[in-house]
Amino acid sequence: MANPSTATTDPNMVRRMVFLFGLAYFAQSFAQLGGLISQPLNFYLKQELGLTTAEVSEYLAIASLPWMIKPLYGLISDYVPLLGYRRKTWLMALNLLGASGFLWLSGLTDSGTLVSALTLTAFGTAASDVIVDALMVEKGSETGMTARFQGTQWFWFKIASVMTALVGGFLAANFKPATALHIAATITMLAPIALLTASYFLIQEKRSQMDFVQMKETTQGMWEAIRSPRLQLAALFLVLWCFSPGFGAPLYFHMVDKLHFEQQFIGQLSAFTAVGGVVGAWIFGHILSKKSVAMQANVAISAAVCAVLAYLLLAQPSSYAQTIAAPLNVSVGMLNQIGSLMIFSVAARACPPRAEGFTFAVMMSIYNGTEQFSSVIGSHLYERAFNHEFAPLLLVAAGSLSLCFLLVPFLHRQHKHHESLALKMAEESPSP
Repeated sequence: MANPSTATTDPNMVRRMVFLFGLAYFAQSFAQLGGLISQPLNFYLKQELGLTTAEVSEYLAIASLPWMIKPLYGLISDYVPLLGYRRKTWLMALNLLGASGFLWLSGLTDSGTLVSALTLTAFGTAASDVIVDALMVEKGSETGMTARFQGTQWFWFKIASVMTALVGGFLAANFKPATALHIAATITMLAPIALLTASYFLIQEKRSQMDFVQMKETTQGMWEAIRSPRLQLAALFLVLWCFSPGFGAPLYFHMVDKLHFEQQFIGQLSAFTAVGGVVGAWIFGHILSKKSVAMQANVAISAAVCAVLAYLLLAQPSSYAQTIAAPLNVSVGMLNQIGSLMIFSVAARACPPRAEGFTFAVMMSIYNGTEQFSSVIGSHLYERAFNHEFAPLLLVAAGSLSLCFLLVPFLHRQHKHHESLALKMAEESPSP
């Protein structure tokens, strides 16, 4: 990150970037598979197509594949300019592609064609996300305002998550499954269109061409990132953290079939989860970020295990299930956000120069891939091993989270080593 004393702080450029990054993550929150179409899509796959829990998870996993190869998009953008630009034109083209996918989706009912349209939208949204993050790293380095840019991104992402959960629940509750899905796709199409338009007017970028010297330096930086012990630890921690087989299609089916929650209430619960994410981001940014990595991790893991086990109160139908569901979702959303930000911050500090965007894309690919993988595994366990019982899935998730405790000493040790190296380099560098 640039030194604040030497960073470029053109107020107009900063305002443009703050607006762009906020809009980009707001649009991504709408356009991702977990966005506005999430509940209408689950509703359609379950009610209209009659798919089982496992089939829904596998179906969504296929459509999520573009999110698991995100580093590839960063490499292409870094190495190959499009019409003379590395960010602006790629961002516009990919959002046009995403908007086209949602337009196509708005008139489909066949399951085979539907998954093709969903995959197209996921490709446009995932690749756009990588390029926005790369642009954020670049502009953050120039201005010394990376933290502000990231805070803006996640704030608007969670605000949009609240909106999409409420609107998605409303559509599923008040329209037929196919109609709800088509309306959601039509509304969502506006998000990439807005980002495409903003990119054209707000991004000011120098023309670029393929530079083989820079390509060599970037490749070296990526190789250093892959070999970084801290990055490897962060990736393993993230896998264990995200392996929550009960939270996905199994939870949706459990709420519909066992708890008999209304579709609109399920949407409201997703909104509560997003509200918890906003709270978690604030707690991490203002309190936990000032603590040691070991304390951050131990607090996050302990609280997350307790929150998952608290979901046992919803394992069976009861008169109080609907009453306690909202605070439970807020708690889980808050704790998941704290844990994710903690491990992403560890990974960011481990990232060598010229590989920031690639490293972040790798971590997000692991995050997305593990979530989809755990949902598929959880769905099969739910149907075949646990006889549609939700409680055993919660125990599996709590066990996976508990294994994270084993990695905390290693994370702390690597963090202290990184701080020592940074201090040594600072002392050895000549004074200006």
